[in-house]
This record gives sequence, C-alpha cells and structure tokens, in this order.
Amino acid sequence: MATKVKFSLPRSVWTAKDSARLANDTLASIKLRTSKGIDANGEDFDEYSQEPIYVSKRGARLKPKGGQPSRTGKSIYYEGGYQQYKHDSRRRAKLAGSADVDLVLSGNMMNNLVVKKATKRGFSIGLTSKAGYGYYVNIDREFLGLSEDDVDILIEAVSIELRKKLT
Repeated sequence: MATKVKFSLPRSVWTAKDSARLANDTLASIKLRTSKGIDANGEDFDEYSQEPIYVSKRGARLKPKGGQPSRTGKSIYYEGGYQQYKHDSRRRAKLAGSADVDLVLSGNMMNNLVVKKATKRGFSIGLTSKAGYGYYVNIDREFLGLSEDDVDILIEAVSIELRKKLT
C-alpha cells in the first residue's frame, strides 16, 4: 500500500507543483531513514535471518559472493543465512554509513520507490511494478509509512513554504 498525504490548504496558495516538491523531499526522507535501518515507526528494523541458506547463482538479484559453493556449483551456501549473503555479496566493509538492515540488496526496490501522484490536495509515494515485491517486504519491515520525525519535517516544510508565499 502506498503512503498517502492529504492537505487542507488554501487552493489559491498551494499548487500541485508545491505538492510534487514536498513529495520528493518526503521520498528522500523515507530513503534516508531506511538507509539508517529505521522503520516507519521510528524503530530499528529486525535483523536479517541467520538461518543457513542456499542462494542460486542464476536469477539472484545480487550475484552471490563469498559463502561455500554447493556440490552442484549452481548455488552458494551461507551458514550465516541471508545476513551473511548480503554482507559478503555487497562487500559491506566498503559501504560506510549504511545500517546492516537497510532494505537494499541490489538497489532495485529503493530505486523504484517513487512519487506516484502529486496534486494540490496531496501526494502518494509507492513502488513501481518493477519492485512490487517491496509491498511484501513492508509487511515485515514497515518502511513505506511516515515516522513521527518524518511528519514533523513535513509539517515544518509546509509551514516554511506557506510563510514564503504569504510574504
């Protein structure tokens, strides 16, 4: 489900272009919060699974690196589970500033988190069809909503913009 924000602002002052600008700022806030490993409720994301897994070399969103090749050579075994797969495959040591659980494996989901609609009355943010699986991810690790901090930033941004327009 997309994140929707609705306004009750004077139509003579607030435009669809203002909503689009605010939507893009909000989108950036969601992506930044998510990269820090914080969900829409302001809590840390649950850790990734450490249950041992096999990841197929074919069709994986991110080419598996590290781990132990299977007997057939068609997959890689990770004793440390998805957490190890992500860490080894992304070469985590090179990615400073990102949380362990940042919902980015190949980058597809976050790159397809977009402003779906912006009107005078509000905007919605959601995923394109290329990353529809993100709605399933959102069930376990809610990232599509707005945290209290996100809402505070949104309110302050609208206040600043309205003050500019009224002076």
